[in-house]
Amino acid sequence: MARPKKEGMDYFPHDTDAVNDEKIESLRLLYGNDGYAFYFILLERIYRTKQFELDVSDAETIQILAKKVSVSEDKFLKMLETSLKRDCFDRQAYEERKVLTSEGIKKRASVVVDKRVKMRDKYQQTKEEVSDAETTQETGVESTQSKVKKSKEKKSKNKYAEYVSMSLEEFEKLKEQFGGQGANDRIEKLNLYKGSTGKTYKSDYLTILNWERKNSKKETSKQIDWEGL
Repeated sequence: MARPKKEGMDYFPHDTDAVNDEKIESLRLLYGNDGYAFYFILLERIYRTKQFELDVSDAETIQILAKKVSVSEDKFLKMLETSLKRDCFDRQAYEERKVLTSEGIKKRASVVVDKRVKMRDKYQQTKEEVSDAETTQETGVESTQSKVKKSKEKKSKNKYAEYVSMSLEEFEKLKEQFGGQGANDRIEKLNLYKGSTGKTYKSDYLTILNWERKNSKKETSKQIDWEGL
């Protein structure tokens, strides 16, 4: 099963001197540490989205974000206006589509996305190479594990009729002895007999052979009559 493609980001670059950025200083000067929390909480939400754009078009989203920042809705809207004025986010994108993003956000995100794509391609290539190598090895020399698996498949019982079961190996032996149609005919007759009488046998395969042996003694012709068994 293919792994689902990752959407959004689990982390984003955060400069250690971000507090000294002029944009963030403006928010802190006007709103204290609430301004700092406002900006980075929004960044976290933006980088988690598929297109790295946070839709804030409905009032409910604004209420949720305001609560997340732990400020009133009125203060949140004031901080939002300041962040747009100071180019923390793209005003055009906000006014036209009511989304929060910026060219810088998209640029930083593209670096991570490109790296993710390269890693995914490398993983796929390695997976294909390993698969090809395993296929080549299995084609040349059958592994012990493969032999054991095939042996178990041969010994495990399969249903060839409603009341008749036997291993694949036993069924193949019946076909070798009686032909494909002959094997099916004998299985069908045993199936009818077991279904009508309710009898069970430890081995349906051996039961068919035993019936065949008894018939051979009774009949001198090639026609096999299983009636009366």
